[in-house]
Amino acid sequence: MKNTPKLILIICIGQLLVSCFDFNNNKDENLSIDKDFVPIKINNEYGIKIPSYMKKTNDLNDEASLQFQNVFKEAYIVIIDESKKEFVDTFKEIGEYNDSISVAKNYRDIQLQFLHEGIDISMQSEPKSKRIHGLDAELVEIDGRVDGIFYDISYFLTFIEGEEKVYMVMAWTLKKRKEKYKKTFEKAVGSFRLLNSKISVSE
Repeated sequence: MKNTPKLILIICIGQLLVSCFDFNNNKDENLSIDKDFVPIKINNEYGIKIPSYMKKTNDLNDEASLQFQNVFKEAYIVIIDESKKEFVDTFKEIGEYNDSISVAKNYRDIQLQFLHEGIDISMQSEPKSKRIHGLDAELVEIDGRVDGIFYDISYFLTFIEGEEKVYMVMAWTLKKRKEKYKKTFEKAVGSFRLLNSKISVSE
């Protein structure tokens, strides 16, 4: 299981840039998925579209398979992936896996437990279930604060069950810019798809 609390601390303390220029403009960016995003493919395994103003980085988390950021806009996206079989087997072995719900919901619940250990959460939305290009997904929004950071941060979390892996897509920004980037992050997550998948993407 990837170390989520460590991820949160690193991205907040090491990378969160508090801009000197606050224009108090929290209006939705209203980006076009066709014109303002660029397609990214990772290891011939999955693809996602990322806002064109975000640049690839390797500084957010060592275990992430995808990392993009724009420090001036204070917008970040990472994707963590791990073996679905290993995840299920590990948490069944320790009695923490719920056989009555989907793999995606189990992954959501367990990752959220780790998140609660690393963040002082002030708001957590009700989980939403969704199909993203034929894949089961769970979406949760969180507002919170980490020790040493004096600004609230908004996280947009998506937990996706693939054929062989589970994926956590984490996008975040300062809470004061939440509404500005919310639809942008939603469009990026909605573009996630497995490459060479046998799963129907017509849903």
